[in-house]
Amino acid sequence: MSKPTLGPSASFSETVRDTLTEQDISVRELARRTRFDHAYLSRVLAGKQRPSPALADAVDQALNARGNLAALAAGPPPSDDMDETGDMLEFMRRAEASDLGTGTIDVLGAAVDQLCRDYPTAPGPVLRDRSKKLLKHALGLLERRTTLAEHRELLVHVGWLSALLGCVHFDVGDRLAAETARKMAHQLGDQAGHGEIVAWAYEITAWFALSEGRYQAVVAAAEAGRAHAGVSSGGVQLLVQQAKATAKMGDPHAHVLLVEAGNMLAQLPATDQPEHHFVFDPDKLTSHGATAYTWLGWDEAAGEYASEMADRYQREYRPMRLATARLNLGILAARRGALDEAVHLGEAAFESERRSGALTSWARGLLSELEGRYQGERLVVDYRERLALETTGDR
Repeated sequence: MSKPTLGPSASFSETVRDTLTEQDISVRELARRTRFDHAYLSRVLAGKQRPSPALADAVDQALNARGNLAALAAGPPPSDDMDETGDMLEFMRRAEASDLGTGTIDVLGAAVDQLCRDYPTAPGPVLRDRSKKLLKHALGLLERRTTLAEHRELLVHVGWLSALLGCVHFDVGDRLAAETARKMAHQLGDQAGHGEIVAWAYEITAWFALSEGRYQAVVAAAEAGRAHAGVSSGGVQLLVQQAKATAKMGDPHAHVLLVEAGNMLAQLPATDQPEHHFVFDPDKLTSHGATAYTWLGWDEAAGEYASEMADRYQREYRPMRLATARLNLGILAARRGALDEAVHLGEAAFESERRSGALTSWARGLLSELEGRYQGERLVVDYRERLALETTGDR
């Protein structure tokens, strides 16, 4: 088998594509051999995402590249566009007549918006570092002389950025930093008089509590946040978090809350940015609904919703939603006696490197279902050990 040849301008994605053509191997077959998500691999080969070291090593071995591909992937990363954004912010500030103006604020707003849209797919540590870098630039702008209107706009942008950091810190396992960022978002929302930022700060509290099994605290945070949210994406998200906590407590009122969330969502304008973390889209309601109905024990509705989400997100790269759908389907498989399928789905939930901070909590729900029905089975013991490694390992 020939060894991939690297030209002076070759990239990892280009070289892999050429090698696949030479060896007559499909992307789907390569995904099977490497045991990586097909959609993730497709994005890497399309040049839309950098390969992780683990993926590069797996592809190198699968294509018998003798270390060439792994070395190519380990090359210098692309320049960090947050540095360029910071330079642009400084340039815009100097180019305007005052210390600060609408152009500078618009550049900042666009950068924050892009980070929020990157949330579903960007690796957690990368997104955290880029967000922190932009936050440093933004805080510097707050020290400049501004009008009252400009100051409020800055507070709003920094508030959204802080809320995003709260989520990303939680995803990478830094609970203290997550809570600090969440409190900052709440304070900035208060200062700016921006009710939805305050509502999302409460939603993050609810999310933390839900993943930690503090269901009454979820309800309390959701109700407090809804007092600020009005009819907004934040308001819908608070309703679904309350619905999931209510479902965990075995209360069918969860269904009423999901219907209420759907009614509020119908009042919002359609979005062209469904990937934006703080914009609620209809698919998100379906995904949350699948979880709530699974926890409530309404298996037929849960299975319909979870299957729809799993099918969609095997074709579209939304790894955190796909992982949740697989765990829900795993619980449903365990309930109908399909132990092998349940464990397979539970293991598949950990395939992607992009993970929600709540993933291991949801996986423990599947483990509880397995242990309650198949205590002592080897597959259950293996899954327990796999989950223990995922919980204690570094990400």
